[in-house]
Amino acid sequence: MTPTFRRADRADLEAIVDLLADDALGAGREDASRPLDERYLAAFDAIASDPNQFLAVVEIEGRIVGTLQLSFLPGLSRLGMTRGQIEAVRIAAYRRGSGLG
Repeated sequence: MTPTFRRADRADLEAIVDLLADDALGAGREDASRPLDERYLAAFDAIASDPNQFLAVVEIEGRIVGTLQLSFLPGLSRLGMTRGQIEAVRIAAYRRGSGLG
């Protein structure tokens, strides 16, 4: 059961939203109902079209069990170094505590 990390595609969006909604914070701020809210589709399209964004999923045996978003941000400090910001890290409830995150 080796995890596979890859760039998310639009077909992964429902699974990603389900992961975002499946914790104490997400339950109050996300909407995992179907069909998905159009704002999720618009946000995914904006992320996918931005070369400074990397939305990843983690699959095990063909099932999405995790996600994260990595944003590359330009900065002035350190002589204009680009830095990465990690957001929205989620692991499926049944995989939490396994070290996957």
